[in-house]
Amino acid sequence: PPMSATSLRSAAQPVEDINFRRGESYPSIQEATTSTTEAASVTSSTQEATDELYVSEAGQEADDGAGCAASLDPDLLCSICLDFLFEPLTLKCRHSFCRLCLLQASRLAPDGGACPQCRAEISFDPKTHALDQGLAAKIEEAVPPDELEARRAHTTATLEKMAAANSGPYPLFVMRGSERGFAPGATVSLHFFEPRYRLLARRAWEGDRRFLWAQSEPTAPGEAGLQPQAALLVVLESARFRAGGEADVRGRGEALVRLGRSYVEAGSGGLWLATVDESARPSSALPRASPPPGSADPSMLEGTAQRLRDAIARGAPAYNRGQARRCADIYLRAAREELRVSGARLVRDSLQEAVASAESLLREAEEADGGHARERKEKAAAWALRHAFDHVLTWIAYDSMPSGCTGCSVC
Repeated sequence: PPMSATSLRSAAQPVEDINFRRGESYPSIQEATTSTTEAASVTSSTQEATDELYVSEAGQEADDGAGCAASLDPDLLCSICLDFLFEPLTLKCRHSFCRLCLLQASRLAPDGGACPQCRAEISFDPKTHALDQGLAAKIEEAVPPDELEARRAHTTATLEKMAAANSGPYPLFVMRGSERGFAPGATVSLHFFEPRYRLLARRAWEGDRRFLWAQSEPTAPGEAGLQPQAALLVVLESARFRAGGEADVRGRGEALVRLGRSYVEAGSGGLWLATVDESARPSSALPRASPPPGSADPSMLEGTAQRLRDAIARGAPAYNRGQARRCADIYLRAAREELRVSGARLVRDSLQEAVASAESLLREAEEADGGHARERKEKAAAWALRHAFDHVLTWIAYDSMPSGCTGCSVC
């Protein structure tokens, strides 16, 4: 016949637990039946008590979870935190989220920020964008003041933690550029392909969207006679991360600053980090370039500047597409032509050395065994010429300033 649960549990016990000692008498069938019935009764009572306790606890948990959010209109709930919308922001796709929730989601998105529901682009900065006043009014009517205050305190504390996490050193991008682009308010468009600058782009985008741009590597701290180095604080407005990790970023210059403590981060592949020396923050004017050695005809220099700018306009896009050799060839032809037609000593001195270096690097690239080594030489050749172009353009910009010009950013 079928066995009860109690009998099954008894049958599963080890043999030594149910054996009787020698000399003991076996219980009668009546005694055994009575004992089994009592055990089954105790087991049944225990199960009923446990079931009753489970039902009681489940009901208590349900009561505890029945807060304000459970009774709200679903349109007033945030799909990220599953609570009522606090400081609601509404995207162009008409999905709404808490400011803090959207801020945290967008800062971690590798594609520059997308709607957590439909992946539509987020076209504004959640940190500063205006609230959806209609939703905010409905929330204030539907949510008790004490719950609103609790959310406000939580949001404030979380934002303070985020700000503290982003208050450390800024990642530093090092590249010589023209003075026109190295200024507050100037548009900054960059393609990052080096591992250290790919890391810079991701850190800046996932942090407070700021990085520093210096025209040369930081000077040794405390070296005698050196002034604090100037850098441009750049604010990112958009970023696109490619499958291979390369990044296309666009932003604007926010302010000229002076570098404080600077160092290369261990294990970053050479990425500089730097603090900002607030006590030595310069004005919006750029430091004056050194006067050019000698004078030249202004109209001749302007023609040189225009030709070099045209070469950069044709060569830089090729470099950004990964065609470093094509970029180097464009720059090299322009430099050779300028050496042929220009009589300005400052132009010739700057370009002759760059042309010799680029030609040597391109010969080494042709003899290189591997594609990676060849590409590295081609990029170095392109940059040798580009740095020379920027140097000449800086001299020409200085030489074309009117007498008494202070080098401000107005003109």
